[in-house]
Amino acid sequence: MIKQIQQVFSGKELMKGNFGIEREGLRCDQEGQLARTPHPKVFGEKLFNPYITTDFSESQVELITPVFQSIEETHKFLEGLYDITAMEIEQEYIWPQSMPCIIPEDKDIPIATFCGCEPGKEAHNYRKKLLAKYGGKKQLLSGIHYNFSFDEDLIKALYEGNEQEQDYITFRNGIYLKVARNYLRYRWLLIYLLGSTSIMHESYVEECVKQLDEVRDEAYSNKGALSYRNSECGYANQVELFPSYDSVDKYVESIEQFIKQGFIESPKELYSQIRLKAYDNSQFFSSLQDKGVFYLEYRSIDINPFDKAGIKLEDLYFMHLFNLFLLLKEENDYTDWQEEALQNQRRIARFGQRNITLLKDGEEISKEIWGLEILEEMKTMNARFGLEKEGVLEHMTEKIRSYKLTYAYKIMKEVKKQGYIEAHLNLAKQYKQEAYHKR
Repeated sequence: MIKQIQQVFSGKELMKGNFGIEREGLRCDQEGQLARTPHPKVFGEKLFNPYITTDFSESQVELITPVFQSIEETHKFLEGLYDITAMEIEQEYIWPQSMPCIIPEDKDIPIATFCGCEPGKEAHNYRKKLLAKYGGKKQLLSGIHYNFSFDEDLIKALYEGNEQEQDYITFRNGIYLKVARNYLRYRWLLIYLLGSTSIMHESYVEECVKQLDEVRDEAYSNKGALSYRNSECGYANQVELFPSYDSVDKYVESIEQFIKQGFIESPKELYSQIRLKAYDNSQFFSSLQDKGVFYLEYRSIDINPFDKAGIKLEDLYFMHLFNLFLLLKEENDYTDWQEEALQNQRRIARFGQRNITLLKDGEEISKEIWGLEILEEMKTMNARFGLEKEGVLEHMTEKIRSYKLTYAYKIMKEVKKQGYIEAHLNLAKQYKQEAYHKR
């Protein structure tokens, strides 16, 4: 596969793909309290605005970019959406963090409302069911959903260079299933490098807060925390569910079984770290089986409080290098890989700033040693394909060597200095001011 790619594509061509981002964010008032005001009318009906809508709560803005072929265009559009939204919410702010601001009890969290049409009623009722089943506070966790597919020319070239009897859709599905499996195996690294939810406010879920230490007034954490959003205190299904990624048919069958057993109501209630997306998600099963995988959705990424858009351009470059690594990385036949990957996610989320060990095919391995091994492989790939992203990979290498370079450490430092509300509000005010100057 490596030789095929080298012979056909330049580094510049390999950095192309299809990229889209969904960025959630809570609206808050000037005291850091969750805003109770309705979604601004200027954005129109939520169901029909493709760029600015809400997620679970009326107070939870969701910014959605179109699909672009370049990383730069995607990030620029996301910044533009932020600027527009920040200017239209008047005296409110967009909370710059995945862990919530000051939030009320469940009964006072405003659930998103929609038009009186049938789809609007269904969307509202679905949220009411989620509130009853999972509670409201975890629903307010916000994040970055990264939507991605390879440039179709790359997949076609790989298909044509392989002598095999399978049809193109099956081959293409195989590419995305392999990337999905490897994403789950190596997601711990992404959580370490991009995680930034190392601290929570006392108004968050009581059973989580009471396990932690107060590190500043109203702010709670434990030593080494990196991403509470990706820990047991994050938003997940009530029972751990491991769908099959062996084939599209088996993936569909496993989700159908989860629904039949009553664990979830529909495919969109499967809160896995990665999702296979269909060409028509309203007819998810049939579309996936007939037309194949359209794109992948990565769901592990915390909002970066130190970037207005919620994710840095440099981190998006790394994400695509990571995509290529997942495509090229050979798999082994270790059977309990999904369970092991979940353990690694939880270890890194809860204690990632410490010198911990992870599990690699059933054996303990140092977080630092494994992380550096992966990045060395990515540096070799970068040089071989002429991707010219040495600086990005070197910065990530430095992060592995020093947890003090992580966003999780930096936001903890600011909270200890300023307080949970002030540290985040000051960032939100700064970004709103930047949006005003770019109006």
